[in-house]
Amino acid sequence: MCRKFIYIIQYIFVLIVEVVKANIDVAKIVLSPKIDINPVVVNFRTRLKSDLCRVILANSITLTPGTMTIVMENDVYIVHCLKKQFTDGFVDSKFENILLKIEEI
Repeated sequence: MCRKFIYIIQYIFVLIVEVVKANIDVAKIVLSPKIDINPVVVNFRTRLKSDLCRVILANSITLTPGTMTIVMENDVYIVHCLKKQFTDGFVDSKFENILLKIEEI
């Protein structure tokens, strides 16, 4: 139980850091004289098994500025991203790795 609590705290910390970084990236886009965006929609699969962890992952993606989970069906996510570079962290993401550790306990 103690390890699970530590992973939850770690997850919250990582989420806060990623939200702050994404806020800065989106603010740069919005405040720049030339709006430099190239929106993309990406599909990816997760290794998460529990519905709760899958929903947490989907909500974490949506909470992060510049990304929004459009569809979450079983282990497949469809996500809209403001810029292609925002898709880099989906496969083998920090979020998913911590949630996998929480599932193991």
